[in-house]
Amino acid sequence: MRNRTAHRRVTAVWISTWLLVAGLFVGLPSLGAASMNLPLHHWAYEAIDRLVAMEIIDRAMISVKPYSRKEAAKYITRAVERIRSGDLPVDGRARVAEPLLTRLMQEFHAELTDLGTIARQDGEQAAAIRYGAIVKTEMDAFSVGGGQTVRFRENRGGEYYAHGIQNQTDVRGWLEVGDWLAVQAQPKFISNHHALGIGPTNHSDNVYMREYSIKATYANVALEAGRISQWWGQGYHGSLLVTDHVLPMQMIRLGSDESFRLPGMFSSLGEWKVNTFLARLEQNRDFAHANVFGLRVSYLPTDWLELGGTRLTQFGGQGRDQSFPGTVIDTFFSSPNQSGGKNVNEQSMLDFRARVPRVPYLVPFASGMQLYGELGSEDKWSQVPIPSRAAFLTGVYIPQLFTNDTQDLRIEYGDTDYTRRKTGLKGVWYNNSTYVSGMRYRGFPLGDNIGTDAVDFFVRTTRFLTKEIQLGTNLNLQERAKGQPVHERKREFGPDLTWWLSARAQVQVGYTYQYLKNPGQITALTPYIETFASGVTAQNHFLWTSLMIEF
Repeated sequence: MRNRTAHRRVTAVWISTWLLVAGLFVGLPSLGAASMNLPLHHWAYEAIDRLVAMEIIDRAMISVKPYSRKEAAKYITRAVERIRSGDLPVDGRARVAEPLLTRLMQEFHAELTDLGTIARQDGEQAAAIRYGAIVKTEMDAFSVGGGQTVRFRENRGGEYYAHGIQNQTDVRGWLEVGDWLAVQAQPKFISNHHALGIGPTNHSDNVYMREYSIKATYANVALEAGRISQWWGQGYHGSLLVTDHVLPMQMIRLGSDESFRLPGMFSSLGEWKVNTFLARLEQNRDFAHANVFGLRVSYLPTDWLELGGTRLTQFGGQGRDQSFPGTVIDTFFSSPNQSGGKNVNEQSMLDFRARVPRVPYLVPFASGMQLYGELGSEDKWSQVPIPSRAAFLTGVYIPQLFTNDTQDLRIEYGDTDYTRRKTGLKGVWYNNSTYVSGMRYRGFPLGDNIGTDAVDFFVRTTRFLTKEIQLGTNLNLQERAKGQPVHERKREFGPDLTWWLSARAQVQVGYTYQYLKNPGQITALTPYIETFASGVTAQNHFLWTSLMIEF
């Protein structure tokens, strides 16, 4: 009871301090409106990302997800305003932009009406209470070979593939009250007990609460608490520090709900966004219920460039006398992995996203291209410019591969094996000598799904066969735990088809083939151990279908 009271007290101090600082910079007189967050992997994220890369939307911060429905609507408004003013070149971009914008305007009709982008019909009034729901059901058939019975699913909130046929159904309901409160909950059903009873999900109930949160917004300062998924960084297939590869964690999030400008003479510097979270980890680990504090600052100095910096600090837990926020503040002024002489676990990252316009012969693509990257440091950044314990991710996205065509192309490479190759140190990333369960939640890294000493090469291309039907194809080459005598090699290929029945209903069908050599499974958490099946070859086949309807 004493620990719980202390935890509440220090959390209250953190929230009060943050609100005071945010009020000074964000401007309390400018009232914000509470708006529900878009769930991760909602189709609108890719649509908005593509319009940003094509410069249809000229100013947007897209490296912190989830963001709110109201913020998405403001991005869409920017595109609509530019089209109405004739501020876009006539060069074939409309072939892609027109159907995407039409679908987005239907999806966010209520928010666009509130913003005045779409005129209200006669007699139509703003609703004091707004609500909605997303129902998604999947039928999956998995064939897991090589003597294995399960295989983790990348960036799916701690879920596994399990041998056989299963159904997954979830309902994500949300409610907005006035301009100050938003509530959401997502119960989920999984029919296969074997997939539920292992690994990150670690329970045997067919129905469990996957996500839930309550969010209050005032003057662009948003306070949210619950079980929440998030993604910080520029990567698409992975990101070094924060992804939804793990099961949604219990946390408190505090930050700017939308981007803002500094007051007065500093307003010309560009737009900013500040986000923080305080998460409590699971009991079954080295120090039960250890904490992770995350801080991210995003900066948009100009239309074509977004910069970001992220810091994670793991501290506390049962038997450790470390207070909050004092411990976190100390880490910023102490030696690596130290806070007032006591060990903590730290990670940091700098990242960028830059839009490159079309240049004849050099960048021949109709809408130009986008370059992005992340450079991370395990422990404090003690060496410049490349940290001594570095990892990195880099990518290129071409939103329109051919003029007046709809095909795009993304190529991404992630590398947490750089430190081992450069210095000979093994198992650096996501591991720690004090917190031997690592920067992980229920065995999965908080960041990139590849884990430590790993490389990942990912390619995705999509093409609209019609305005309503999109064909996508993935290619993934991966090696994990290269520092171990036996490590895993994966070759993966898969097509997928998305058919929009309407802006609020879609059907998806996909198939994935995996060839695995020495497949790995988590075998211990304290300390963290993953065991690889030497000499085993597995050929896995995954066939999945889904129906999504929004109300």
